[in-house]
Amino acid sequence: MRYAVFDLGSNSIKCVMVETSARGVRVLHEESVSTRLAEHLIDTCELRPEAIARTLDALRQLRAKADELGIEHFRAVATSAVRDSRNRREFLRAAREVLGFPVRLLSGLDEAETIFAGVTADPHWRGKDIFILDIGGGSAEWVQGRHGKMEKRISLPLGAVRLRERFLHEYPVAPDTAALLVETIRGQIAHPLAHYSLGSRRLVGTGGTITCLVAIHKKLAEFDPRKIDHASLTIGQIRDLMRLFCGRTIEQLRALPGLPAKRADLIIPGTAVVLATMELLGARRLHVSVRGLRYGVLTAAIREEETRAAS
Repeated sequence: MRYAVFDLGSNSIKCVMVETSARGVRVLHEESVSTRLAEHLIDTCELRPEAIARTLDALRQLRAKADELGIEHFRAVATSAVRDSRNRREFLRAAREVLGFPVRLLSGLDEAETIFAGVTADPHWRGKDIFILDIGGGSAEWVQGRHGKMEKRISLPLGAVRLRERFLHEYPVAPDTAALLVETIRGQIAHPLAHYSLGSRRLVGTGGTITCLVAIHKKLAEFDPRKIDHASLTIGQIRDLMRLFCGRTIEQLRALPGLPAKRADLIIPGTAVVLATMELLGARRLHVSVRGLRYGVLTAAIREEETRAAS
């Protein structure tokens, strides 16, 4: 069986295409395409025509790649940017026409639950006590779990694109401005996370900001998930990275090894969410997973098809 999953996020479309067999799951193709669907959404409450066009064009190309690989089963989900937009129905209709199948719009809680399923599908984290932080473009999710079971989850509109447009209007960003952003985010998450606790759980981070932090720390010339998955950073190392980012122009940020040019303006707001979360929870180390929402959708799709085949 061959499956393709498309995650239509606020900043990018992430896709994974796999083949399942008796030996397990083999990744055929994995890609992230920057489309910045949430661009200026905070100002207009609508998806802009240019952002929609970029996203639909990327979907056409990804669908063509899936057809080339002989994909049989498809799933697509949309998250924060689409659910927060007034013209979401028009967008979902256009995306369905391009893909040839419907796109499921996830609520914030559905998104958090699916992220947890994606991370815990990894044998490395299966059955463990973990606390997940996922930072997207439009929203961020916090999920508390024990023994591989989800206990609590929450989604807040604190994604990197949204924070960038709300708080950072010019670069370079001064250290004091970055510190104020961390403090502001911490204040915004303190009440919603008041009944959450890290305890003995490991803090596991997913999403583009967090994988980029590892890539920058390791000075990776090219993104290599094998060198990023299951890596970890201390809070001190993340603070050092934030100091590295401050005072740099966008062009200087783009020149940093490990930081894709398309994410240069998002790395400071994304890192601020990481630091605010770690400070609030008292976390000293952040572990990294390259699996997230798309892997949760994939796991459910495989289980659904296996159940159908067995009945």
